[in-house]
Amino acid sequence: MLNKISVLFFVSLLSASAFAGPMVEISSKEELNSYIVKSKFNGVVLVAKDKNILMKEAFGYKNLESKIPLTTSDKFQIGSNTKQFIAASLLKLQEEGRVSLDDSITKYLPELSEYKNIKVRDILNHTSGISNYTDHEEFWSMLDYNKTLTLDEIINFTSKFPLEFETKTKWNYSNSGYIIAGKILEIVSGQTWDEFLEENFLKPLDMKDTGYQEYFEKISDVTGNVLQNDKLVPFTDLNLSWALSAGALYSTVDDLLKWTSIYEKSSIISDSSRKEMQTPFLKNYGLGLWIQPYNDDVLIKHGGRTPGFVSNIDFLRNSKLKVITLDNIDGKTSDVAGILVDFYSNGKALAIKTDSYPLQVESFQEYEGEFASGKFEVKVFVNGNKLFLQPNDGQPAYLMIPNDKDSFNLQFISGEEFIRNAKGTIIALKHYQNNHVSSFIKKNSAQSNGLNLKHYKIQKSFIFKEQIERYQLNLRN
Repeated sequence: MLNKISVLFFVSLLSASAFAGPMVEISSKEELNSYIVKSKFNGVVLVAKDKNILMKEAFGYKNLESKIPLTTSDKFQIGSNTKQFIAASLLKLQEEGRVSLDDSITKYLPELSEYKNIKVRDILNHTSGISNYTDHEEFWSMLDYNKTLTLDEIINFTSKFPLEFETKTKWNYSNSGYIIAGKILEIVSGQTWDEFLEENFLKPLDMKDTGYQEYFEKISDVTGNVLQNDKLVPFTDLNLSWALSAGALYSTVDDLLKWTSIYEKSSIISDSSRKEMQTPFLKNYGLGLWIQPYNDDVLIKHGGRTPGFVSNIDFLRNSKLKVITLDNIDGKTSDVAGILVDFYSNGKALAIKTDSYPLQVESFQEYEGEFASGKFEVKVFVNGNKLFLQPNDGQPAYLMIPNDKDSFNLQFISGEEFIRNAKGTIIALKHYQNNHVSSFIKKNSAQSNGLNLKHYKIQKSFIFKEQIERYQLNLRN
């Protein structure tokens, strides 16, 4: 979550829309719980401040077909939240003088000679330039539920692809870097990556319900679900060896609360390691963690996603607020983690409306057009019987779901509101996301000629990409 920015239209324009906007304010715990239920969130949440548990509840079902209720002690796949465990492991080895983050990775893997200029630090903060193996369809096509992949096999696959950019010049999320990090961890420690975690973190922190199991169903009866043809269906087609040190851990909300103790002064890692882990480089990314400003605080966070599961860990450094969410419907609901952070830190939260509105398909054409804020543009168009919005920066088209007249929910990522003038003609679009509001003027519209927002602070672009990085760091993205 970033600093809150208000984007102002002329008051007369804002008041021209006679219909409710796409957002709702949550100001009580009753409203919060009601919203989570209405959003169809299916998972477990835990909120703590210092040592006090403020909220710990399960919503929905372990299995959508059997309707067995979830419990707060259930185990979930945590995906890319595994990465902070790997980063902490290499920092611990650095404390012991057994590795340096400033070593070239070829010191440990000399066969990767093409990576000679890449340091261990670069693979941990995603500036190595190494191609992300999960971006390649070839990788997914070779997977077999009954076949166990190794770190070496994934590294060999990755090394077929050239570097995508010169190291340290750009940031690009790469699961491949954390597979290599896991291999270095094994070479230096003489243990498998998960054995090292068990001995150095899980046992000392009493995290008895966290670990790696190739076949997740052996340790948990929670089934992950993915969206296929607009319907959630169970997903058990992959064993977790496809992710390994990039994202194969499972855990519970209670265990992850124990893990967040390393974000503060801890006997598990040194103060210097903690500081290094939480020092942002490009894209506000440190070592296995995002570090971003949040009001007058600092938000330490990461997300994780495997097919059927999404996890989030959020920690406000100054106020000591900790928010953990685990779900098993592939993140197909609103950003519950962000709403909880807002609510428990500010006493209220803005959230995307979950209401459905019976807008006639014939009305969709009225919203079509191109909307611009500077050079950044979005296109609203009808395809089939659905309305879509697509930014002009290479992002995909997003489905617009009406929740009121002129008001839409954009796949639970954001809220959209069309603005009309006094004659009822659409002249602008407002975009609500992460407590930001961005304004876009409709192009080629006589009614919008003369509108000038240059005196107002406008978001330069939609932040879908950042939202995805923040909330759904998908191992396949």
